[in-house]
Amino acid sequence: MSMDASARAGTEVLAVGGKGGTGKTTIVAIMAKILCSAGTGLLAVDADPPVSLTYALGAEPRKTLGSLRTRLIEDPRERREIGDTHIRDVIADEVVLDLDFMDLLVLGQAEGPGCYCGLNELLKFGIDALAKKYQVTLIDCEAGIEQINRRVINSVHTLIMVSDATVKGLRTAAYLKKIARDYGVEGDYRTGLIINRVANNAEGLVNMARDMDLDLLGVIPVDERVAQYDLTGRPTFELPDDAPSVVAVRNILKKLGMIS
Repeated sequence: MSMDASARAGTEVLAVGGKGGTGKTTIVAIMAKILCSAGTGLLAVDADPPVSLTYALGAEPRKTLGSLRTRLIEDPRERREIGDTHIRDVIADEVVLDLDFMDLLVLGQAEGPGCYCGLNELLKFGIDALAKKYQVTLIDCEAGIEQINRRVINSVHTLIMVSDATVKGLRTAAYLKKIARDYGVEGDYRTGLIINRVANNAEGLVNMARDMDLDLLGVIPVDERVAQYDLTGRPTFELPDDAPSVVAVRNILKKLGMIS
């Protein structure tokens, strides 16, 4: 999908975060599936170094921001030639993957000297530069609070916290919301909570979320098809439309006003 073809009126940047193991990547992949089916011009961003979203979408991390950063570190001449004024075009031309049904920007691993700080700065620049070309930019954040705390994801319209059906998950979601409010995210934005993999009555968790001032967007039930796909390595993107998790995520996107 070319960026020009997908550029339409309105831009929504939606970031999804939470503690590790909550299933946030699965939810992002399902969101991408539904948005693509609705004809949305979509940029998906795999901002988690293990590149799990990339595989969940049925893609391979052939090009990443990490590999671009390594090139720039190892070749000062290329770094000078590119400069800040051209880095957006370089990211669009050399890093963004065209998956036909969406475009994908992959963070990847930090190779060579230095930490993830420089790579996260490149990610921030890439998102800020590219998002305006798409109807929706959908970000699968790194697990935990690091990218929010370091203001990597600092310009979003919607921040979704994903929790599993545990008190620890809810506490992490509440802390993520606080960090975003106090340090990380600029401007007006909305927040919401998704409780994932709920096996039984979620009333207690819903009440606890309310007490923590978390706006509940929806509850996703345990879905055996998701477990089967994970076990066999089949992309989450290929889940059928009637899978319980897909139905639940579709209702959440409707609640957010992102699909009709």
